[in-house]
Amino acid sequence: MVTWTDGAIDDPRPASDTAVREAQDELEVILPPEFLAVAQVHQGAAPVPAAIDLPNGFGTAVDHLLHFEDSPFVSNIVAAIFPLLDVLDEGIIPFAADAGGDFFCFDYRTDAANPSVVFWSVDWGIIPLAPSFTDFLTMLRN
Repeated sequence: MVTWTDGAIDDPRPASDTAVREAQDELEVILPPEFLAVAQVHQGAAPVPAAIDLPNGFGTAVDHLLHFEDSPFVSNIVAAIFPLLDVLDEGIIPFAADAGGDFFCFDYRTDAANPSVVFWSVDWGIIPLAPSFTDFLTMLRN
């Protein structure tokens, strides 16, 4: 079972429906309902457990979910994509950061209604992880 601890934003509170709609409009996607059920309530939070084994034999950990607030700007779900536009394929949308500056992302390239989860690394590119956000959460370990 995953629990969530405050992390990336000061004075954490649930994201408003308006903020979520604006983010989806800006990103031009519909974020998965199972993700929103967590991220809207626990925006900017870190999961416990947080570690994940990558299929390439390495490991990392989820540092925090991206959030829907204006501040801090770098951890905002919309703002996080801007520095990556030249390196991410269209349809890859970050939703969480690891401690090293890489991202866990939704992959909308093959199914716009049901995105899979991938890890994007500056060193390795895109690494497929799970068919859904729910399946991704089951991969987290101590």
